[in-house]
Amino acid sequence: MSDRLPLNALQAFETAARSGSFAAAAQALGVTATAVSQHIRQLEAQFGKQLFLRRANGVDLTDAGRDLFLRVSGAFGELAEAAAHLKTAASRPRVVISVIPSVSELWLLPQLARLAVRHGAQIIEDSHDPVDFSAKGIDLRITYGAAAYPHQPVEVLFHDRMLPVAAPAVARGLPEGAAGATDALLIHTAWGPTYANPQSWAGWHEAMGSPRRPDVGKGLAVDRLVIAATAARQGLGVALLPETLAAADLARGTLVAVGPAAARMPLPYVMVARPAARLRPSVEPIWQHLLQRP
Repeated sequence: MSDRLPLNALQAFETAARSGSFAAAAQALGVTATAVSQHIRQLEAQFGKQLFLRRANGVDLTDAGRDLFLRVSGAFGELAEAAAHLKTAASRPRVVISVIPSVSELWLLPQLARLAVRHGAQIIEDSHDPVDFSAKGIDLRITYGAAAYPHQPVEVLFHDRMLPVAAPAVARGLPEGAAGATDALLIHTAWGPTYANPQSWAGWHEAMGSPRRPDVGKGLAVDRLVIAATAARQGLGVALLPETLAAADLARGTLVAVGPAAARMPLPYVMVARPAARLRPSVEPIWQHLLQRP
């Protein structure tokens, strides 16, 4: 049997593994689903391993398939990186970090401010998972929950509870803290359709053992946590923020806690590495720095 690598078959495998479907892989590659299936059979015959479990509505990687995916996806990513390097030369970022909105400003930037060498980093905000690491040259992805990345290296950054915060002037007018704030003074965040269990003031009161369920229609409603934090800093009311995301404001004194942290979030915030055998040398220091507990 030839030891030459069947690159077309490996590309078909990598695309099918990312999309979870031979049909989707075929569409992405501009070939037929039959061609993708033939490529996969070729690889399975060459390696003597079953790479996918076939289902009626898609495919799942086997253990052998997951191992191959990590290596192949990383290799394709490095090929894309090499091509990008030839195009951009000296202007290429040392590290590209993809991050969900709000976490970039409330947590990532304060963390990078503590890093001695941070020049050459590029930050891309993206609210949708999974991201395409290869197409965008992404080294690290910071997001909420790891379900979209079952075959990639993942590290938990922090697992938060919700903390009520307000500007110091507002806090001084709340002798009973957030529990005594009127509905009109509460800032509500719409977490969006991607969150199965969005955190809310009703959930915080429930976690505190209170029967109160604030009327969302009477308070200020925003669609991002960073806007909720900004509104609270401006004295527009009391915001409910993940405890770790509020830490930088609490340290500066621009916000103060007006109640205990409660209502633990269902999933942790995580950092995902690009599929590869190892991190690029320029990425490793930032990876290790961000893994330090905030």
